[in-house]
Amino acid sequence: MLALTDTANDLAPFDNQEPAALECGLACLVKAYQANRCRLHAWQVVRCAEALSRHPAFEGGDEQRCVYGRLARQWRWLATAGGRGPAGEGVA
Repeated sequence: MLALTDTANDLAPFDNQEPAALECGLACLVKAYQANRCRLHAWQVVRCAEALSRHPAFEGGDEQRCVYGRLARQWRWLATAGGRGPAGEGVA
């Protein structure tokens, strides 16, 4: 069983990325999730969107930061309630 928590360490892989790289990575993570419906990919989308919404170098305005925050909340729901494993089975 994979344990996922909301600690600061969860954002560590995204902390050193530039906003453009995070946006590109976010698109790739969404595609990866669409391909296999894996909750781990959904959680990575959450972490990436959160990192974008909090990134000090992000040049988007407050509205765009809120968009990424809402995106993170939606994907958090998907990761906890709606995700499926690669074989279409629920992941605990």
